[in-house]
Amino acid sequence: MNFVRVFSFFPHHIHRFVKRPHTISFKHAWDGVKFAFRTQPNFRFHVFAFTSALIAGVLFKISYIEFLAIILISGIVFSMEMINTALEALGDEVAQGQFLDLIKVSKDVSAGGVLLSAVTALVLAIVIFIPKLILALSLL
Repeated sequence: MNFVRVFSFFPHHIHRFVKRPHTISFKHAWDGVKFAFRTQPNFRFHVFAFTSALIAGVLFKISYIEFLAIILISGIVFSMEMINTALEALGDEVAQGQFLDLIKVSKDVSAGGVLLSAVTALVLAIVIFIPKLILALSLL
């Protein structure tokens, strides 16, 4: 029996899941990253902070584990920022200009998640870079 013929019995909406290549999913995911970068000032700030941390890491010759910690916490911050953006867009669509208490709660909680991850990233940066900065200044 032919593979295509087996799947011809499924409804049309199932076909798109069977035949769709993964490259389409990656394209949509990348579109989401580009949207977040274009429309969210905080996302752009996090990209700047991540890039600065990587440059500082090279200059201060931080360890492999410290680089991994920076990359991991930055990935968490980027992910939280994008989840927050998605939830805000969805909430705005559902509310259609009205003030809804539960939409406000969901937006506040997701923004709080971004704040906590960003503060954690800042604490990590302080723990990694302040001792190295003090050492570098003491050698001058």
